[in-house]
Amino acid sequence: MGRAGFGGDEIGAALIGSRLVRDLMRLCFLMEQQYAPYPKWFGTAFMQLACGPELAPILRRAQLAETWQEREQHLCAAYERVAALHNSLGLTEPLAPTVRPFWGRPFQVIGGERFAEALAGQISDPVVQRIASRSLIGGIDQLSDSTDLLSDPSWREALRGLYA
Repeated sequence: MGRAGFGGDEIGAALIGSRLVRDLMRLCFLMEQQYAPYPKWFGTAFMQLACGPELAPILRRAQLAETWQEREQHLCAAYERVAALHNSLGLTEPLAPTVRPFWGRPFQVIGGERFAEALAGQISDPVVQRIASRSLIGGIDQLSDSTDLLSDPSWREALRGLYA
């Protein structure tokens, strides 16, 4: 998001920022073990999560920000709160819930791969370990939010190859 904004593409940065908001919201559903509905009801359902009332105003400010710098500020606040939520689950050793510079560039990130790798390190099932040993691409809903794709079981066999 920052790289797009830094390059002068504020519309692109806003789009990426909104995708990051969506990803954080999906992560909250996962952490609270709640179903994430399709977009029509997504925001309403998010507000029913324990973390929804605290995070929603921050995420909304990120979406309404005029500049990538302002958007980044709000996203970073949300990243840190969601990282603290991760730590409260006790699934991994606590990880620093603070943002940091992105490889010496003028962008702040949470380093989400740290959390994914720590979670993958807790997997004991050999079949799941084999899947997790590949690039961590996340669930299918992170690749597409197409309701047709996500809800039609006939796609499952074709999509299985992504995780084989």
